[in-house]
Amino acid sequence: MDKPLAGRVAVVAGASRTIGWGSAVELAAAGAYVYAVGRTLSPGTGEAKGSLTETLADIRAAGGDGAAVACDCTDDAALGELFARVQAEKDRLDVLVNSVFSATTLAPTIGKRFWETPAGLWRDVVDVGAGSAYLASRRAAPLLMETARREGRTTLIVNVSGRAALKYRYNVVYGVGKAATERLTRDMALDLEGENVAVVSIWPNGAPKDPKETSRYSGRAATALAIDPDVASVSGRYFWSAELGEKHGFTDEFGNPHEVPALEDFFAR
Repeated sequence: MDKPLAGRVAVVAGASRTIGWGSAVELAAAGAYVYAVGRTLSPGTGEAKGSLTETLADIRAAGGDGAAVACDCTDDAALGELFARVQAEKDRLDVLVNSVFSATTLAPTIGKRFWETPAGLWRDVVDVGAGSAYLASRRAAPLLMETARREGRTTLIVNVSGRAALKYRYNVVYGVGKAATERLTRDMALDLEGENVAVVSIWPNGAPKDPKETSRYSGRAATALAIDPDVASVSGRYFWSAELGEKHGFTDEFGNPHEVPALEDFFAR
């Protein structure tokens, strides 16, 4: 089996479920050693189904390898320890995927106006989502730069964002969180110019048609970026997962391709 990422190392933040899980499994299947990171280590102990232990089992079932690391990605000191461990154990970092998000907190607030949502929603969406992406990227950047210099190859940060970065979706705070993440992508790419580290956003779940995009499909989008030798040329940009599927020729795990949506189709009001 082809392993285009053999010998490389990835950290996936938010790997216990959904797109973080899918990214961890797909990066590992492509040959990367994956540090699967999140708060929920064991099954049945988190706010939703999924755990790092289960993710690691899925990684190994896909023919990959990695480690499950319990870490609160909003805790800068804990992230410092995580990346110190990666450096001590592997002395390299090729890919960081930022996919931390509290979907269970968001769900009851969908469709509510900003004064109807709890004050804590800001913390749960903006601080946990965009904030953790900033903190993890800040800690990862030195090792990503060092690896890029030593290997003569572009390393990568992937941020999971979405169409709410541009237009209203779900509620005000959700849009602010996605817009903040998108701005992180664009501005971190500027700071990293000349360092051979690319930063790219992926937008999942584009066309609202069957079959629905799977988490592993989005994971394949992140993996395609990690494999692409020309990823530096798209640093600072965002892509629908389906755009990357069309460009790189991948389907979901069931063999289904997905259509690239038109942005304006989603926001008529």
